[in-house]
Amino acid sequence: MKGQDNGKSGGGTLESSRRFAFAMRALSRTPVSLSYQNRDLRYEWAENLPSGIDLADVLGNTDADFLPRLAAERLRATKLHVLETREPQRFELPVNIGGEVRWFDIWVDPDLDPAGSAIGVYSTIIDVSAQKRREVQLKNLLREVSHRSRNLLAIVLSLASQTARSATSIPGFVTAFSGRLQAIARAQDLVTDRDWQGALLSDLISRQIALFHRDNALPVELKGDDLVVSPNAALYVGLAIHELASNAVRNGQLYPGDGAIHVAFSVESRADGGRNLVVKWTERLGAGNAAHEIEPLTRKFLESVVPLAVDGMGELAVKGSRVDYALRIDGNHIT
Repeated sequence: MKGQDNGKSGGGTLESSRRFAFAMRALSRTPVSLSYQNRDLRYEWAENLPSGIDLADVLGNTDADFLPRLAAERLRATKLHVLETREPQRFELPVNIGGEVRWFDIWVDPDLDPAGSAIGVYSTIIDVSAQKRREVQLKNLLREVSHRSRNLLAIVLSLASQTARSATSIPGFVTAFSGRLQAIARAQDLVTDRDWQGALLSDLISRQIALFHRDNALPVELKGDDLVVSPNAALYVGLAIHELASNAVRNGQLYPGDGAIHVAFSVESRADGGRNLVVKWTERLGAGNAAHEIEPLTRKFLESVVPLAVDGMGELAVKGSRVDYALRIDGNHIT
């Protein structure tokens, strides 16, 4: 589109020099660079060069004098082609400037004399590095989503299979599987809320218990070092808390009464120099009450499935009116 005006501005003529000065100021606010090279491909004029390139290194020189060899050779070949064919060219070019790879979208147009001969080239260069970084981040995110979706489907299929094997009726299967599926879904929601970086332990525990207690105050005391666990660990820790909470409902807990549930989390050092995140569930029933025996599948989840997924250990003990569970999570799952 060609620029046009009515020849007047503020009651007077808008001189070309003023127009040009404004255009250059506007150009400086953009990632666009302009330049002109003669037929020998030496720069005679340049404006708004990319950061990291000095005008003094450009004027009177060729691309080979201030750019890396491969980038300079690509530019030279393209510009010679434009001089020979008099046809504009457009291409993208990565250039290492000051140790940082930057991407540029480049137009090269011929400068033609009245006879139609090419006597130089104009270059329009747009720094698209930010856009390229966003594209890379998006591709990485899509790969991560695809990877985690496959993992999530595998977890759901495993839950369905194991729940079906232990169920004694279809309604029983539906109830048990639906609860576990909701537990996984709530944990996944927390992971998504934190941009796939994991989930805060206190949020994870509170959300799982809320599945049973709805809008009432939770009769569970949380205490300790509140840390973020990895996305994979969040799903399995959420499942463990769900199984414990389900068992607590069978014992009459999670409702007002004289019983109590405490969940404590802390970080412990290991002899090999590593560390573990320890989550301890302590459930005390009211006077005169005895804890039910843990269902076989729940015990399997707590002692085998969950610990294996977090590279740790799970210890479950039911004694009289107490239920104690300790889950050790390898420090690599703490973010």
